Amino acid sequence: MTYGTASAAAGSWRGVATGVLTLFAALVALGALEGYAKVSIVALVGCGAMCAGALIGSRDVAGGSLWQALDGIAGGAMVAAACVLLLPAAMALDPVYAGVGVALGLLAGMALHQVCRREARARSAWREFSLIALTVHSAGAGVVIGMLYARMPELGLWLGTVIVAHKLPAGYAVARRLRKQRVAAVTPVLLPACAVGIAAIPSALVTDVLPESAMIGALCQGLATGLFLHVGIELCRSRSSGRGRRA
Repeated sequence: MTYGTASAAAGSWRGVATGVLTLFAALVALGALEGYAKVSIVALVGCGAMCAGALIGSRDVAGGSLWQALDGIAGGAMVAAACVLLLPAAMALDPVYAGVGVALGLLAGMALHQVCRREARARSAWREFSLIALTVHSAGAGVVIGMLYARMPELGLWLGTVIVAHKLPAGYAVARRLRKQRVAAVTPVLLPACAVGIAAIPSALVTDVLPESAMIGALCQGLATGLFLHVGIELCRSRSSGRGRRA
């Protein structure tokens, strides 16, 4: 990648990040004004956690044993979070449709990965499948969070916080992958980091005027879980193959 190309890509991402952050801030403020302060807080927590993980993962610390260990467990932490936090939340809505959603999420993740691999000759964050998959995952989780708090406003903040608790290792893992491609490692992560709030607030506003549907919530949460699970498995696999190539 030439200096001019790298500068153009960085400038492009700065523009995207500015637009995403502006939309995110506007929707979070709208949610608070419309009585969905809990949804706005959960969105802010998820965004902050993923950005914090990305800041840690963007560090140039390839030689440190601690950071190599973190690289190794990031994918495992994502798989564990999908099994312990995300899957039960989806199954609680509707086990059958949640299972369908997980299957569709895994299939979508595999298809997306193959497309991005074919386009991987050019170094670009847009060709990093984990970034795109996590953005779709975050949007799906946001839809579910918005629906839950719109239907059950008495829910405490703990539920939404648990749903977004996996954002820290996810932000770290995708930033490390982006850094290995020698592209911007933090700015692109704003896309999945803000996607929760960008999807959750409209979802909460719309759910108020639509008939209740556990099926849609289960499908969205299942799809988000399947995508997240596939990204975690792929990160574990790529880490293991990387060690094999160095051996």
